[in-house]
Amino acid sequence: MTSSKSGPLRRASEFFYTKSTLVTALIATAAFAGYTLLVLSGQGKAFEVANSTIKSLGTSLGFGQAEILAFFAERSAGQISAYITFNQVWDSLYGVIYGVMYVVWVSVLLKPYSQKVGILNLLPFGQVLFDWLENIGLATVSSQYLADGTISSTTAQLASTASSIKWAFALLVYGVILVGIVARIAGALKGRSKS
Repeated sequence: MTSSKSGPLRRASEFFYTKSTLVTALIATAAFAGYTLLVLSGQGKAFEVANSTIKSLGTSLGFGQAEILAFFAERSAGQISAYITFNQVWDSLYGVIYGVMYVVWVSVLLKPYSQKVGILNLLPFGQVLFDWLENIGLATVSSQYLADGTISSTTAQLASTASSIKWAFALLVYGVILVGIVARIAGALKGRSKS
């Protein structure tokens, strides 16, 4: 039951606990898979370089100034422009889609324990936040590189740090999902042994 005094995070958490079902989780997963296969991978081809060691900076666990410069050096201005659009539009939308999917799954798995775990179901949105910060940083250094052939070491470091934190959140989310699955299985087995 939502209290009128509860904050926006608590209300959002309760909304997802209330509305999330196995069906909504499967629909969210289908939307995620569809977007990944039909949209994101296609948009990524616009800046793809055959035999490149780095397909996209955001898929690495952190990156340095040297990796960023190497990534740009093997791409044309058109490809770098496509990479800016990818980060500003397509990858930012991807964050919303996977964030909602993970929040729904965590909400489904933790629903019986929602009073104990509180807003833990919103944890995936932390990953989305740092993914967006990484995207902003990468779009900024990409634009700077196109303008004058250099990149800001500070912005590069911020993008890299955001990327590392994003992946740390991803591991936490996977851990929470795993714990939720184990807890639900244990609860079902316990209920079956009592009957």
